[in-house]
Amino acid sequence: MDRLISLSEAVSRLDNAVAPMPTMEIGVLQSYGRVLAKDVVARFDMPPFPRAMLDGFAVIADDTRSASREHPVRLQIAATIPAGQDPDGQCKPGTAYRTMTGAPIAPGADAIVRLEHAQEVRVDGKRYVDVFREVQPGEAIQPQGHDMLKESSMLEAGTRIGPVDMGTLAMHGYQVVSVHDVPRVAIVATGSELVHADEPLTYGKLYDSNTALLAGILSAVGIPHVGLVPVSDDPAHLAKRFSEALNDCDLLVTTGGVSVGDYDLVPSVLESLGVRRIFWGVRMRPGTPVYAGLYDGKVVLALSGNPAAAYVNAHVFLLPVLARMMGKGNERLPKVVSARMRHWPNKRRANLTRFLRGRLVVDGAELWIDLHPEQSSGSLGSFLGMTGLAQIEPEADLTDGTLVPVYLTVGSI
Repeated sequence: MDRLISLSEAVSRLDNAVAPMPTMEIGVLQSYGRVLAKDVVARFDMPPFPRAMLDGFAVIADDTRSASREHPVRLQIAATIPAGQDPDGQCKPGTAYRTMTGAPIAPGADAIVRLEHAQEVRVDGKRYVDVFREVQPGEAIQPQGHDMLKESSMLEAGTRIGPVDMGTLAMHGYQVVSVHDVPRVAIVATGSELVHADEPLTYGKLYDSNTALLAGILSAVGIPHVGLVPVSDDPAHLAKRFSEALNDCDLLVTTGGVSVGDYDLVPSVLESLGVRRIFWGVRMRPGTPVYAGLYDGKVVLALSGNPAAAYVNAHVFLLPVLARMMGKGNERLPKVVSARMRHWPNKRRANLTRFLRGRLVVDGAELWIDLHPEQSSGSLGSFLGMTGLAQIEPEADLTDGTLVPVYLTVGSI
């Protein structure tokens, strides 16, 4: 293992080493969750014409001056304008256009009288409307370009496309957009003690939980992945499994075999295959033994074998790497909030960064994280129901109520 480096240095090294995935064109209807590779601008004003915000009568506001139930103003109806139809006429003083929601406003009109404030009547075969309420210029009309102006910035590169983004793109006539490809991830749990769930659990053996744990994290952020069968602590077996995974994926994530014991072979096997080391060992707890490397432009992350430590490693390193590969720029993954800490079970200082599991709660209009009494790297059960990881800086002397950064655990909120 290298000289342990600080968490900030490890994160910086990874950020500098990892490049975004190539770009591709994708249909807007298939773009949910993808990350835009290019800025997108508005193709035209939205709305592209002044439009009615409700059903009523387009009028000249001055014509309604002093209108009331007792003294209605009578205007002649020139035409009815449904949505999608050109008014094809000019609203002159003393006239009105029956106008449906979303329809263009007849030129000359500057307000809409609601249906409930008017009554249509016929006199000598002609259509009129009695207006019972004075309206102001601009009332119930959305001006051209109110939502967005032509050529204005609509969506920036690095935006993770959601439903509103998809609707906005479609509104401006976009059928395809340029996005970053999504990395393919392979998960390989290592350890001769691990057995698959369909095998009997004999003394000294453990069922593989890390593959499911990491698969859940990846699923929560929409990343395709394949979980391979656990592999024993044998150099030949490890090399074969790693080679297969690196041929088929963009990111290889392993767990176990990354410390300095006799059977911690993962870093040496990876490097025998040509993986170039970024770091090995970070001053953090849990998850001190963690390795990162590059192989032909592909990323390798070897996480701790302890499930709780692997879970923390995944939030601290794996998720930011995925954000970088997907082109999210400065967007933080996972999300980090500030919360006040309480119930710290062990307040001793340490010369490393600690991540303490806890549950986020709102108390007195403030966000707090109630820390779990169990903080062992060997305890995955203590994460059940927990929603955050409080980051405690080296040598910090903290008391209940101290404001600390908290990683929101993926899939728990």
